[in-house]
This record gives sequence, C-alpha cells and structure tokens, in this order.
Amino acid sequence: MEDHLGQVFERNFGGRDVERVREYRVHKNKEEAMLKLNHPNIVKHFRCGNDDDYIFYKLEPCVASLDQLFLDPNDPKKYIGPMPHHIDALLQLALGLEHIHSKNLVHGDIQPENVLISVESAGKDETTLKWAKFELTRNVSERGKGKTHQLGGNNAWLAPELLSLEPNSNVKENNYNEAAKSDIFSLGLVFGSLFLNGEHLYGSMENENEISQNIIKGNPINMQNLDSILEIDGKLRDCYENDLLKKMLENDPGKRMTSTQVVSQLKAIKEKIAGKEKELLELCGRDNRLDLTEKIKKLIQFGINLNAKDDGGRNALHLMCRNYSSPKLTDAIQLLIENKTDVNAKDNDGLNGIHFLCRYHSSQNLIKAIQILIQFGIKVIATTNDGSNALHYLCRYNASPNLTDATKIFTKLGLDLMTEDNDGWSAFYYLQNKDKKEMKIWFDRVAILGQGAFGTVSKGKFGGREVAVKRVELRHVDKREEEAMLKLEHPNIVKLLHFEKDNDFMYYALELCVASLDQLFLESDNPKKYEGPIPRQIKVFSQLAKGLEYIHSKKLIHRDIKPCNILIMKSPGKNEEIIIKWSDFGMAKSVNEKGLHSWSGVRGTRTWYAPEVLEKLINGEKAEQEEFWGTVQSDVFVLGLVFGYLFLKGEHLYGSSETEIHKNIIEKNPVNMQKINGELRKYYEDDLLMKMLEHDPKKRITSKEVVEQLESINNKQQPNRKFVQSSSLKKKKNCVDYVPVTLRLV
Repeated sequence: MEDHLGQVFERNFGGRDVERVREYRVHKNKEEAMLKLNHPNIVKHFRCGNDDDYIFYKLEPCVASLDQLFLDPNDPKKYIGPMPHHIDALLQLALGLEHIHSKNLVHGDIQPENVLISVESAGKDETTLKWAKFELTRNVSERGKGKTHQLGGNNAWLAPELLSLEPNSNVKENNYNEAAKSDIFSLGLVFGSLFLNGEHLYGSMENENEISQNIIKGNPINMQNLDSILEIDGKLRDCYENDLLKKMLENDPGKRMTSTQVVSQLKAIKEKIAGKEKELLELCGRDNRLDLTEKIKKLIQFGINLNAKDDGGRNALHLMCRNYSSPKLTDAIQLLIENKTDVNAKDNDGLNGIHFLCRYHSSQNLIKAIQILIQFGIKVIATTNDGSNALHYLCRYNASPNLTDATKIFTKLGLDLMTEDNDGWSAFYYLQNKDKKEMKIWFDRVAILGQGAFGTVSKGKFGGREVAVKRVELRHVDKREEEAMLKLEHPNIVKLLHFEKDNDFMYYALELCVASLDQLFLESDNPKKYEGPIPRQIKVFSQLAKGLEYIHSKKLIHRDIKPCNILIMKSPGKNEEIIIKWSDFGMAKSVNEKGLHSWSGVRGTRTWYAPEVLEKLINGEKAEQEEFWGTVQSDVFVLGLVFGYLFLKGEHLYGSSETEIHKNIIEKNPVNMQKINGELRKYYEDDLLMKMLEHDPKKRITSKEVVEQLESINNKQQPNRKFVQSSSLKKKKNCVDYVPVTLRLV
C-alpha cells in the first residue's frame, strides 16, 4: 500500500504490519492523534523508531480495507472473509468516530479505504471494523469548529460545506462551521455504501465530479435504491425509523446529527433487531409441525443476524435441526442457509446442524435434510467436543427407518464406522447395541467426584454435555430426592437433567460443578482445594438465599444444609459466570401450610443443626411425641451458620468440636462472632446474622426476608465496592464480581 506519505509493508516487524514514512514529511497531526486515540474500533499505531530517511510505525494487523469488500470477484485483492452483521458494522464505525470526536479531533478523511477489517482481534470468530489513516486529523474547539487547516481527502466522500469551497483553500475557524459534523456526513456516505454493496449514494464511482455536484445539490440519486433495500415489506425500515441516514446527510451541518446521537440511535436499532433475533430462536426452539417458513421470512425482513446464538451457542439452524418435526423442515433449512446462516457454525458443545439432525430426527425427510446440508457445504467429517461425528450420533441415537440409507451417505463421504470417539466407542459399537436397552447417561467409573453410603458421583456425559452422574443402588433410591429435584427449577439449585435405571442402579445426570464450598478452605497442599474464582461474599449470600427461598416456596425443607452440599458451578460460554447452587436433596421433605414437617428421626449433619432440632436430638425425643417439629426456619438458622463459616474462612461460628458447638448453640453463644471483621459485623451482625441465628424459630427471620435484607446490605456496600474497584483491585479485570479465594471478600 502506498500513499503521498509513505508505504505500508506487511508482516515486517515481529509478524505485524510496519508503516514506513519519510521523516521530513510526517504530519504532526497524525502523531498527536495516534497518542490520543485508544479504542477497539481504531487501528492501534506504535512508534517503532526511525533511520536517516524514515519513521517506522508498528500497526495493529488487519486483513483488508472496506473498499476491498466490493471489488470484482475476479480481483485477487477482493476481501471474501467474514464481516460483522450490518447493525454491528454501523455501530462499530459510529463508536470509533464518537471516540475520535470525544478527544476534540476530527478524522477529516473518512472513506471506505480508510476503514480496516480485523479478524479475531476482539476474540474468536469476532470481526471488527477499525478507523485508520489519520494524516488529515485535526483538533477542533469544544464547540466542534476546526482550526485553520488545508483541506484534503477524496472529494467523493466530503461533506457539501467542504465541497463548496475552492480547492486547496485554507479554512478559518470562523467559517468552518461544525467541523465534526463534516465527519458525520462522510460516515453517512460510508453507511450508504455498505447498504448498496459498494455503490455510492450520490452517483457512480467512475464519475467523481457527478458525485460532488450531487452532494452540493443535496441530490442522493441512488437513495431510491437504498429505499428499496430497506423497504423490504417495510420491516427493516421500521428498525431504521426516523430516517437515520437522512439526518446524517443533512446539507445544513447545523441540523446534522452528532456522532453521539448516531451511536444512540444505532444502539436503539440494535436492541430492536436483537428482540427479533430472540423471537426467531424461540420460534425454531419449539417443536412445531406447522409450516414456519413464512414466519421466518417476516423475521428475516427485519435485517436480523441469522447467526445469533442462545446461551448454549445454538443458532436458528441448530434449533431447527433439533426441534422442527414438520415435513417442511427442508424448506426451512434451505431458507435459513440461503439468507447467510453459517451452515458450519458450532454450539458450545461443538455440534453443528448435521449432528443435531442425526441426534434428534427420525422423520421421513431425514435423508433429504442431510442432503441439503451437504449441498450447502456442511463439514460432514466435523467432530464435537467429545470426538463424536455425525455417524456416531446417527448410530447411537437415531431410530429412523432410513438409518441404513443415511449411513451409506456418510460412509461414501469418508466417515468410517470403526472410528472411535473420545470415549473409545465407534459408530459400529453403537449400531450393534441399538437393540439393547439404550442408556442415555454415560459415566466414567474412574473419575469419581464423591462417594456416600448408598452411591457414588462420577463425571459423565448426557446428550453431548459433561455432567455429574449420581449412581444409587435401586434398593437405596430415595423417591423424595427425585420428587424434590423434579419440582425444583432455579438458577441456584443444581439441575436434574435426566434419570434412568438399569437392572441394578438408578442414574441421575446432574449439572456438573467444579467444587463444593468446603473445598475453598482445605489446606493449600490438598489436591482437592478449590483455587478458582468465587463471587463477592454478598453475591454468594444472595444466591444461596434466593435458592433457599425458592425451595421453601415449593413447600419443601432442605434439612441437610452444610458447605459440602453447596456447589460452585462455572456456566458454559465465553464469560464463565460463577454460580452457587444447592445440591443433595436426599433429606428434603414436604412441609404443611405452616411450614412444619412431620419427623421420622433427626436428620442432617451433627454440627449443622438449628437449636430446636438439636434439643430434641440431645433429649432423645421420639417423633410420636409430636406430630410436627422442625420448620422451614430450621433451614434459615443453618444458612446463618454457613454465612458465618464463609466469614470465618472455614471456622464454625459456635466453636471447633462437635460437643462445644452443640453446647454453644443451645446456650446462644456464637463464640467466634468477634473474629469477623468489625466493618462486616456492622453490616451483618445486627442487621442479619443475629436475626437468622435467633433461638426461637417463631421469631427467626424467613428466607424471603433474608433475600430482602441482603439487597439492602448490598446497596449500603456500594460506596465501599467502588473504593475497592478504584484502588487496590482496579487493575484486575472484572474485580468487582470475582476475586481469588485467597483475598478477603468485600
């Protein structure tokens, strides 16, 4: 690449581009701009050094410029790689320009060739547009007016107030009105070019003079072409309401939008489009035997991103191949792919469309659907995260009468029936065992996570995802646990995904968690110690309280609250949110309308009792002496013990030995309360902890009230939270939400 200042050489400095510029012709404007600008939508420049003739700049690597997107297909310089969705492309450009303007700068040379395309600089599969070329960048006053400067830039991309001036004239501040607004006009021209696939809104790119004259006259002759694109049944036009482009292309700069207003309107448009994307995912995510093609067409008309994904990384094509049982399945698949759905996109577990099809579809049109996906270029040999290919899924799960024909298609394309997945099983093995009782849950007998009196918990798989598998001998199966877990559906309760049995055991597939709460405080040399991130204490408390409130709302009492039954889970996806979850409902029991439960012997772990339960245990009272004893409030007391355990980094509030703990609970003496940091006690002891540890269950706070008081405490802690973020932890990303377990949690 060469311009009037110098040349850009690719991969000439540690694998990055280097721009070489003759030193005596360097624009000081450019250097000043580069030092001021730091934004994901602006190309980063790094001064590398100089020799006798040149100054060298190291540039952030980009793959192409925007004008290369619209070159002739036969041109070797044409860019054919990924691009952001149209609303994301527009918003990225607007955000970059807004940043430039926020630094009291104007770009001054906005045109497609000065917009660069960067792939994966913002993350895997992410494409980012970035502003480049700051030779004409200049300072503007706070009122948005430019300093004296000689005009430059391509005339096809200049605002009318600049084109009306004599060529090469000097522009004084007093008649250079709203300098930053000139950038907005040029940005509107770039937006139009994107919508028109490289065509200019004001004329033919072969006739720059025609474009300039039409800009001055306010005559966008190709706007009707743009109108027809945006007008698709009026749907996309609805999103771009209030004529965003026309406001940007207003001939009077005083009436023209600012970059901040452009960003604001584009964000509103993005939000509206995102709502339609969610609607599409919900539509494709439900089993439906009706023809959905017309509904999908109407949603496509809003200009939505057909590659938008749900939390599991599934796009509309994945969900369609999984759920849609209509004979119109093939029409719907074709419609999505023809409208730019990525046929090879994978979800969080590595499944593409053909994996979902082979896993879930046994309908008569299975063969045609497979053929359409192959026709549109799906990678048949692609494997999922567990090493399974389409043939594994077909032979393991599919009961279609077309199974043999489907198998032939895959083997002809190079898949081998004897290829093994990560578990060492081939498609042929799955095929051989099809007539046997199929177990949908698989577990690793060696990878044991925990062991109890009646069963073990191991790592396993269910439906392609990693799970925890609890295996219990049939004679020891507790129906209460099944019933409780089937009742409970809450983000802070471990989810039961599936259960099944063979001749000897019951198997429960549960959400896989990384550790239990007690593993936080193991010795540092213990291999089971949890060293990962944990939410702030107030967030942990809130999650536990909300989960317990939900359990109580379902007329259940947990009865076995203790740190080892509280699990830490990393949610799937990019962000890996840490979630605290209740588990182990083997002792859960229904309660009556007063929150009381019938008793058949004291249950639970001996150091995690409420006083009303402990007294009956010590006195040796039998269940028949009272019809009901123990309440949902018993859970609240033990939750208070867990809160204290966290404050004290693994110590018990009421002592160290079982005997001491029992004695102190009965005597209302939380001996270790004073060890809690005084600032924290100010928030918790009077306001919450002592209310949870109230001896009389009738006076004790409820789980719902615990949730409400935690919200109040969180609000009081906000100033302290800001202080922590802005001082000792400000260099740590996301330090407000997660900290290492070795730090005291605020």
